[in-house]
Amino acid sequence: LAENFSLYPQFMFHLRRSQFLQVFNNSPDETAYYRHILNREDVTNSLIMIQPILYSYSFHGPPEPVLLDSSSILPDRILLLDT
Repeated sequence: LAENFSLYPQFMFHLRRSQFLQVFNNSPDETAYYRHILNREDVTNSLIMIQPILYSYSFHGPPEPVLLDSSSILPDRILLLDT
């Protein structure tokens, strides 16, 4: 994939697993509520609602965002999920 679309597959994975598209185990009212909230938010908040940001903190530098993946777990890192 091109550089612009490098995170697209991961984003679509999280979108498909989110409560915005999954209707199983939710009532129609809950589904309508979640979709309404998503439509009312701006783009930045909508993206965070679909795929939260995972920050990696270390003693050797400033925090940096990392992928929501098991490869982000390192022994000298502290992970913080911003939802």
